[in-house]
Amino acid sequence: MKPLMHNQESITASDAYKATLRSHTDNYQSPPRVIPIEVSYSEQQQAQLAYFLRLLKQANQENRWIMFIGQDALLDKHLLINAGIDINKVLLLKNMKNQSKHLLMAKALEMGNCSAVIVSGEIEMFNTSIITMAAEQSKTLAFVLNQNVKAQLTFH
Repeated sequence: MKPLMHNQESITASDAYKATLRSHTDNYQSPPRVIPIEVSYSEQQQAQLAYFLRLLKQANQENRWIMFIGQDALLDKHLLINAGIDINKVLLLKNMKNQSKHLLMAKALEMGNCSAVIVSGEIEMFNTSIITMAAEQSKTLAFVLNQNVKAQLTFH
């Protein structure tokens, strides 16, 4: 499998979803595995969240788990259900025993029993060769949620 955008340090959820649409027209049924996928959104800007939910819905079709690492990464249950995600296939890792989120994400990806692993934080913390290799080998989507993005508004 070749990387979707090798020149970028990360890819957004909208870019990944649009690439999925292109890959479906080429008879490639699995979502692209570009790691990590950044999901930045605010209350004012929800587009990236919508693309993220579409990607999760696709990942949910696999016979594997969707794992959220930490309560701060977990989305509202009703939001997941409304997006068409089977919450019976969703796991939440709550007690992290002072382990870094990076290490926990790498371990979850290496296990290979998740179709998607989601963590919250800054993309730079997770944009490492360890995460990339683990996700590519396990064919797992890795998402980094950044819910604290402040929208820059210009008033005229």
